[in-house]
Amino acid sequence: MDARGSVSEALLDALAVLLPVECAGCGAADRGICGACREALMVPDRAGRHQLRVPAAIGGGEDLPLWFAVGYDGVPKKVLHTLKEAGRLDGARPLGRLLGRAVADAREAIEPRLPIGARLEALVVPSSRSAFRVRGYNPVESLLRWAGPQPLRATGIRYLRTPRDQASLGADERWSNLSGSIEAVSHRLEGRQLLLIDDVVTTGATLIECRRAAEAGGAFVWGAAALAHTAKVKRTNSELHGDFVSQQVYGGGKGAESNRPRLGRRVLD
Repeated sequence: MDARGSVSEALLDALAVLLPVECAGCGAADRGICGACREALMVPDRAGRHQLRVPAAIGGGEDLPLWFAVGYDGVPKKVLHTLKEAGRLDGARPLGRLLGRAVADAREAIEPRLPIGARLEALVVPSSRSAFRVRGYNPVESLLRWAGPQPLRATGIRYLRTPRDQASLGADERWSNLSGSIEAVSHRLEGRQLLLIDDVVTTGATLIECRRAAEAGGAFVWGAAALAHTAKVKRTNSELHGDFVSQQVYGGGKGAESNRPRLGRRVLD
């Protein structure tokens, strides 16, 4: 570390004494994100591509390719959770850089296949009005500020209704819960070539619904990029052990109210 870095580290250490904060990744007393957790966010651990499949029960359709940077566990999961549910935006920079890796991989695969003269544009999965009102920001937009070079931004989809909290639903319920919940705005997307952008993807129900709405508005969706992907669908205590009320709720689906700690169900892995 050079002299300038040493001085910066010393100043940040002094600030941490005056304004103590816990690491968003491990909870240790530190400056937002400790050195070990920051290092864990430097390189994608399981960057890859996954095909999101549409269940036959809701009409089937073509798979949607998804590019992602990390699995949704460990440090990335903890830091993203604090960003979304505790307003800890100090994790936006390292997480945004990881999302940028997924966006770059998607562009590399898609752009050579675009029609001559066409350009790829990014369409961010929207927040519902209730979620935006509670948080005051769209977490995906916060990540994209640090994601580096990316396609031009398109807008043109919105929630038509607020779906139930996805975290308490099984895989099949997630699809029916989101079906028809998003709509295209006027003709804003007509003729556009799109890459959908999200933070965490589980079943892909939200992205598939966004694709349906965007294509109903005249766009063509080539795929999606996300920070993290997990195939694990959480179950609630009530599903595992019968009715149960705990002191906290964790998780939260697209369009749901923010799940800051409150009375309700506690979501389990």
